[in-house]
Amino acid sequence: MTLPRRSRLSGPTAFSSVFQQAVVSADACFKVLGRQTGQKNSRLGMAVSRQVDRRAVERNRLKRIIRESFRQHYLSNSKHPPIDIVVLPRREAVSICNRRLFDQLSRHWQRIDKRVSMAPAVGTQREIPELQP
Repeated sequence: MTLPRRSRLSGPTAFSSVFQQAVVSADACFKVLGRQTGQKNSRLGMAVSRQVDRRAVERNRLKRIIRESFRQHYLSNSKHPPIDIVVLPRREAVSICNRRLFDQLSRHWQRIDKRVSMAPAVGTQREIPELQP
């Protein structure tokens, strides 16, 4: 099952608006940035560079896990406010099993939801303390 086009962040403008006005949740495996949006749907963007892993197989595995976790949390449940999210995996994520990655992403989604609802004024960025693995 693919992620619907309306649920994807596309283009540099969409990504830069999230980077500029983000609430951040970070741990050893992921850095997740979120921003409340005026869209009808939550949207996901990912930046999985070759620095995470040289092998495309591993980068694609991380992208599949991120998409599926996002789909389960945001698209299957309409109680969430529309949020634009950018996920930046880190090198450590490659060595962790899928189940644990799902658990960590679930915690990130919950933290982002909570913090976006209490977000500061537009144009500021708030760092959330790192999660314990």
